[in-house]
Amino acid sequence: MTTVRTAGVLAPTRPVSHLFELRGWVTGVGGLDEIAVRIAGEEANLTAEPCPGAPPGAVGFRALPATWAPSGVHRMVVEGPDGEVLTGCALTVGTLPGEPPLWLGELEAPTAERASIGHVVLVCGWALLDSRAPSLVEVHVEGGGTVRARTRLPRKDVPKEFPAFADAAISGFEARVPIDLPPGEERTLSLWVRYRTEGVGEHVSPKRTFVLRHPPADPEDAELAEELAEDTARALARVEVRTDPRHVLVLTHSLGVGGGQLWLQELLGRLVTEHGWRASLVSETDGPLRADCAELGIPVHVTTHYRHSSVPAYEGHVGELARFAKCSGAGVALVNTLGGFVAADAAKRAGLPTAWVIHESFTLPDFAHQNWGPEIPPAAVWSRWHSTLAEVDLLLFVADATREMFLPYSKPERCRTVRYGTPMWKFGGRTRPEIRRQVRNLMGFSPDDVVLVNIGVAESRKGQGPLISAMERIHRAHPEARLDIVGLHPSPYGLALEQTVRRAGLQDVIRLIPIQRDPTPWLQAADLFVNSSDIESLPRSILEAVCCGVPVAATDVFGAREMITDGETGWLFETNDVDALAAALLRALETPPARRREMARAAHAALSGWLDPAGYAREYAQILTDLADHGGSR
Repeated sequence: MTTVRTAGVLAPTRPVSHLFELRGWVTGVGGLDEIAVRIAGEEANLTAEPCPGAPPGAVGFRALPATWAPSGVHRMVVEGPDGEVLTGCALTVGTLPGEPPLWLGELEAPTAERASIGHVVLVCGWALLDSRAPSLVEVHVEGGGTVRARTRLPRKDVPKEFPAFADAAISGFEARVPIDLPPGEERTLSLWVRYRTEGVGEHVSPKRTFVLRHPPADPEDAELAEELAEDTARALARVEVRTDPRHVLVLTHSLGVGGGQLWLQELLGRLVTEHGWRASLVSETDGPLRADCAELGIPVHVTTHYRHSSVPAYEGHVGELARFAKCSGAGVALVNTLGGFVAADAAKRAGLPTAWVIHESFTLPDFAHQNWGPEIPPAAVWSRWHSTLAEVDLLLFVADATREMFLPYSKPERCRTVRYGTPMWKFGGRTRPEIRRQVRNLMGFSPDDVVLVNIGVAESRKGQGPLISAMERIHRAHPEARLDIVGLHPSPYGLALEQTVRRAGLQDVIRLIPIQRDPTPWLQAADLFVNSSDIESLPRSILEAVCCGVPVAATDVFGAREMITDGETGWLFETNDVDALAAALLRALETPPARRREMARAAHAALSGWLDPAGYAREYAQILTDLADHGGSR
């Protein structure tokens, strides 16, 4: 005989809060162990309890979600022993009037139980505000001011606890707050964190105290550093090599594809082919650009990562590089990127006049903490970083704002801004309509699509995660909007971006494109270029967009504000704030296309004086010539 099973629930007639309970009943079963109640896809906890209005013999139950339910409309179903759906209903979950928004999260560091080490406070954790990652996380640290945290960082653990929350996998945040704390001192500090989303509300954490301890400098390190430096000096004094004033030794961090690397490759190509320079190159790591160097006749020496974890490691690597530099026969050195202070120190010890190009707009404590951790480099090596910045003949920057940041480490006459151009200057600030149509057709865009493009290696500082979150809102207001993010590569962050797009159901709206050496086709197809980075100096991608006639919306950081004037030649918005990003994109998309084209032309006119890369190549050729001819600063 077939058992007939029926079920019923007392469905709520109005929205319910994130923690709620439902009453219901089932017939044809012996007990609750034969059924399952699922809410938002997750199995609820059941307790036996009579249900008003249940038929005779029915088993009544009270169902409670296993954890908080996210905001939204969810399906609740009652399943029989064989998984058959007996009944169901829709539930609207959200914050009820008068309630604060649901905040779920954890401030993981710093903690009161364990001292933070160094002179940078790492503040990190995860948070969900009304079921989504907050638009803005502000960290307030005593003695360090207010810092906007980087948000939408990957988390593997949070989805296990809150699988129904769409942003659980990108709920992480972190901020680094430098504190002026000398070695050997410790200080008790306080902090609090503010989480906010426009239209939802905010949550302010309780104040927390913690200890920041900067380990004392080892006095033996300073003595050892001096002794090893003297050994290197004696060894170098025995080396006699005839130098060529038209030969530049270049020391860089990588031969992979990236903004700083492509900038250097463009410069070297022009120095060699247009200005008669010889070049030799030393790189920390290998990569595809080594083949480009070979085509230019530039010999490449690949060393190891610059060693600065201890005084012997540092002095040993400086000694090796200094010997190589002196034996190279070069008459001048060019060091690329802020982390190259080992190379800059070596070039100066080898007696080479040296120019050091600093692209990064990080403070030294922040840069060191992000790249090497809280206790590296040790005090004696840190001192060499500072002294090398002071001693090097020229510090070269791509943005005035970055130059201003580093002025305290040197003398104004030794700090100079040299803005770079791009090979895309040849497009003259426009893309011909027929080219645009062809490229868009090849990429699968329709004539009615409004195409947004972001170009940059996928990493947290580039802000692709917040951009995807903003695009969810943009698509609701502008269903014709499409976004291509160019720069995907295998990494936890890249994987999180792919998952975020899938969870949001935006696979037909947002495409993630692998890193491209030549992003020209995407710029030729674009209606709007978006730079969402939270830190930049002079974003190369903005220059490329301007050269292709694409209007730009960008974060208001360092060199970006030197290229774009808000409301006149593009749109600027605050960093690490999804609400501000979405508002800027709405401003841009609600601007008539003709006005957007006018703004793009105005941007090109404002920057046209330095877009031709031949200009900065000439300037560098003259800088290197002057250094070689005059022997640098004495």
